[in-house]
Amino acid sequence: MSPEAGELRDRAGALGVGPHAVALMLRRGVTSPEAQARVLRPRLADLRAPTAMAGFEPALELLQTAQQKRMRIGVFGDYDVDGVTTTAILTTYLEALGIDVVARAASREGGYGFQLADARALREAGAQVVLTGDCGTSDHEALAWLEGQGVPTAVIDHHQVPERMPPARALLNPHQPGCGFPFKGLCSAGVAFYLCASLRSAIAKKTGSALPDPRAWLDLVALGTICDMVPLVDENRILVRHGLGVLASRRRPGLRALLESAGVGEDDPIDETHLGFRLGPRLNAPGRLGPAEPSLLLLRARSSVEARAMAERVEHFNIHRREHQDAIVREALAMLAADPRTPERRGIVVAGESWLHGIVGIAAAGVVSQYRRPALVLAVDRARGEARGSARTAGDIDVHAALRACAPYLRRYGGHRAAAGVSVDPAQIPALVEAFDAAVAEQIRERQLGDPAVEHDGVLPFEAIDEPLLVDLEQLAPYGVGFAPPRFLCEDAVIERVRVLKGRHLSMGLRQGKVGFEAIAFGQAAAHPNLAPGERVAFLFAPLRSSFRGRVRLQLMVESMWPARGF
Repeated sequence: MSPEAGELRDRAGALGVGPHAVALMLRRGVTSPEAQARVLRPRLADLRAPTAMAGFEPALELLQTAQQKRMRIGVFGDYDVDGVTTTAILTTYLEALGIDVVARAASREGGYGFQLADARALREAGAQVVLTGDCGTSDHEALAWLEGQGVPTAVIDHHQVPERMPPARALLNPHQPGCGFPFKGLCSAGVAFYLCASLRSAIAKKTGSALPDPRAWLDLVALGTICDMVPLVDENRILVRHGLGVLASRRRPGLRALLESAGVGEDDPIDETHLGFRLGPRLNAPGRLGPAEPSLLLLRARSSVEARAMAERVEHFNIHRREHQDAIVREALAMLAADPRTPERRGIVVAGESWLHGIVGIAAAGVVSQYRRPALVLAVDRARGEARGSARTAGDIDVHAALRACAPYLRRYGGHRAAAGVSVDPAQIPALVEAFDAAVAEQIRERQLGDPAVEHDGVLPFEAIDEPLLVDLEQLAPYGVGFAPPRFLCEDAVIERVRVLKGRHLSMGLRQGKVGFEAIAFGQAAAHPNLAPGERVAFLFAPLRSSFRGRVRLQLMVESMWPARGF
């Protein structure tokens, strides 16, 4: 045994896990025993106090005044999952404290952010204080109008801060200059949780009252955090791990109905993939096609009857969203396949005139899945003289920084490392194609993202895949941005059987030596149209538990696959 292997074994023994778990943490930059213990056993007690967060004291004072004077609070949230979860957290927690609230969600057609029309609507609804969730940092006109009407405002956000601060009484955004809160990766739902928890402490200190525990709202925090693709490290890892525990209890009527609608059984264990791939797309669907109000109403539902009705409505939007998304991805991939320069691109830009701008973000994820490179997908509206689009990352590329390098060709842009949005003059698209490619190339500095075997956690033979390994991998969850899911390499396996599911997915039986496993490769049927038993393949994969109709089994999730070579 090598010294490195011996040290790995000793460290694993001290932590109570197998060597694979320690190796995975080391590859993700978690090197000290203390940090590794925090990854394996994240505790709410390890959350750092938000007292150094800029704007926190004035926000607390504003909410305490509103509570004492029985003022009506208006809450406005963006149309994505982070926006609606932030709004749901703020409104339902304030209501639990006995505060009168009025809730509104953005409509994509109304434009991004907090618009003047939204401010007027809240004022007409009797709001005496206004909070914005996941927007507001750049929405100066609407905030200034409210302040001019004598309505104080507080912004709860996490997007990049422009040079001019918003005209609000309080800005809670870890990215603002002078913010002393050490963790900058919170999404808006995380900031809202801190605000609610601190409000509870402040009121309880003054009154001695027993007040609702904000930890019961961690299911919504986890949902917003996972779906907004912020780094799953430090505070976010703690919030998500405990939020998944709250979600597992299925106490919130809206999320219970959403899980049913997504086909998640009552006894099925819930992990971050359910939030990112089943719940998130459904909650996003109404806001992608129009107003996000149905998703907000679902999360705010107080009874199972109300929740089921709203879940059916959300699912209706989701079906239409999927139809549009599949069409855009098909057309985008066909356009890219026909472009001889696509294989050499580091960053991909593709535009279409018949595409819905609300769908292009999730379509960009489909392009990234196919090419494993950052992608920007644009919906062109010639009548308005505008193209709006969304970028999604691959690997550790910062797409927001890439768009910053493209700023001369953009009307506006915003977002964060993993996902961002843009508006551009259609005439600038050809220049943007080259600029985005160059900006991504500058970041990756010749790293071959397109090579399927470059980034992985080592070769994992089938004979090493067992229950203890699976337990170790599950202890390291949640996985996501900033803490990549395990990706192992199989250099050679034989296909024993293969069939296509729903016209898109591959279900396979794979064997290596005497050991065989069932495997699933989502969305890869088109890439391997002639796959047949007896063929030998190499692939990147993760072992996991698959639950279907109450039956749990070990299965391989194949990420990408190619013919085995050199054997």
